[in-house]
Amino acid sequence: MALEFKLPDIGEGIAEGEIVQWLVAEGDVVEEHQPVVEVMTDKATVEVPAPQAGTITELRVAEGDIVPVGEVLFVLDGAGGAKFQKQGGKPGAEKGGEKKGKQAANGAGKRSEPAPEPVAASTSLPEQPSPAENGGGGGRVIDFKLPDIGEGIAEGEIVQWLVEEGAVVEEHQPIVEVMTDKATVEVPAPASGTITKQLRAAGDVVPIGEVIFQLATEGAVSERVEQAAAAQPEPVAASASEQATRGGKGSRTQANGKARAVPSARRVARELDIDLTEVDGTGPNGVIRRADVEAFSKSGGGAAAPTRDRGEQRAAPERRTGPAVSIPKGERETRVPFRGVRRKIAEAMSRSMFTATHFTVVEELDVTELVALRAKAKAIGAKQDVKITYMPFIMKAAAISLARYPELNSQLDESTNEIVTFGYVNLGIATDTKNGLIVPVIDDVQDKGLLQLGRELGELAERTRAGKIKPEELSGGTFTITNAGNIGGTLATPIINFPEVAILGVHRLMKRPGIVETPDGDEIAVRQYMNLSISVDHRLVDGASAARFLVSMKELLEEPGLLSL
Repeated sequence: MALEFKLPDIGEGIAEGEIVQWLVAEGDVVEEHQPVVEVMTDKATVEVPAPQAGTITELRVAEGDIVPVGEVLFVLDGAGGAKFQKQGGKPGAEKGGEKKGKQAANGAGKRSEPAPEPVAASTSLPEQPSPAENGGGGGRVIDFKLPDIGEGIAEGEIVQWLVEEGAVVEEHQPIVEVMTDKATVEVPAPASGTITKQLRAAGDVVPIGEVIFQLATEGAVSERVEQAAAAQPEPVAASASEQATRGGKGSRTQANGKARAVPSARRVARELDIDLTEVDGTGPNGVIRRADVEAFSKSGGGAAAPTRDRGEQRAAPERRTGPAVSIPKGERETRVPFRGVRRKIAEAMSRSMFTATHFTVVEELDVTELVALRAKAKAIGAKQDVKITYMPFIMKAAAISLARYPELNSQLDESTNEIVTFGYVNLGIATDTKNGLIVPVIDDVQDKGLLQLGRELGELAERTRAGKIKPEELSGGTFTITNAGNIGGTLATPIINFPEVAILGVHRLMKRPGIVETPDGDEIAVRQYMNLSISVDHRLVDGASAARFLVSMKELLEEPGLLSL
């Protein structure tokens, strides 16, 4: 049984990936889950594993190619792998690894015409034929396993099912929301068919590789259309004919009349109220990508999508963005499941509090000059459509102060028992969202000016609150800043974002009388004050270093002109 393995949609906004290197060659025999190819998307490089044991019969793309989501990467013959495993051999033993690079490059030119509607396989979609496969129906049952979607990700939490058992779904349709760390992604269907069983419930934490649902494919997407036609000549022949006229390469729709689109394209289409059947897809075989929907919207499209028949497919359950925060009238209490982002936050905070030895230092700042400078910068930023808050100034001051006291810009690598000190500053900015506190990261703050920081901060905060932050943008931080000053509170002792060793708390700006030194002596004047607090891991950072760090922050923010030096 040959499987055409397509590049999966592995995250919101991910439209393509670059082939970094092939880890096998044509003719190699591989085991299930064995890494086959390295693919880079934005900043993350992941190893894509084989969906099942078998023989790599064809590599469709070469190293360095940019491949859109949904395009076939390689072809895997599952029969060879099963036979090879029974013989007890090792993967790749029959073919030398020295052929890997050459064959990967040559494989890009060996493109054969695929059979009508081949079953798509992805990193998460190992297919296991059901007993019905050799019967009269021509379909198969796919055991869908939770995919490995990022370096170091060992498990994911089922946030919510988007379809019910028994629902008829199309290829690429979102099936379930899964959260890893603080990022939530929609997992799509590998093929058209029926969801026969959901093996895990919302709120379950599932290890990578565990089966989470079963999908019975339709007869029209069986191993070969010809085999299905022999078993059911009239229905399958009609389906194949319809595919040829409606679902062929470059077509907008599948045989069932539904648009071919990746999950991110469907989400944008819902937000913009666009009928996907009106959008031209530029992906392989006419699959609609997110960029296609956005281009359609900009060109003036966006009429409300027509109402579909209730019988066409079951409606997905109402999407919930978070737990209830209000008690209905007449109710004495409410109960919501303790799961999702809130549970992940609880786990992270507990680990930090019971691992790092917390110690907090507080400093009061007279930021009257900063308030005046920010007012001028705000007007300049507005001309460039950049909102300048106080945070870019604080971020820049933190980067300078961390360069002076690098022990606060460190982490403890417990696996090697080493203290890692960073020569760059990647700042995590704690962001308040309706789903809880999320910490996206801005890289290399030490090299950026205030306007650039303001622009990146605004864009990142907007995408974080909209739930469109990418997983890789939530990792790699070396120091965190949490700012509740715009909400209220004069002082707090923040919990460290472990495994970092320090976190800076920014508190409310207050106007009150203060003593000012003048050439004629001390005078009382109206001034602007703000408190900063720094919590450090006392195992690695001394109280004196924390105090000196805040003194540096005080110096830079009380005389903000020093930030330009």
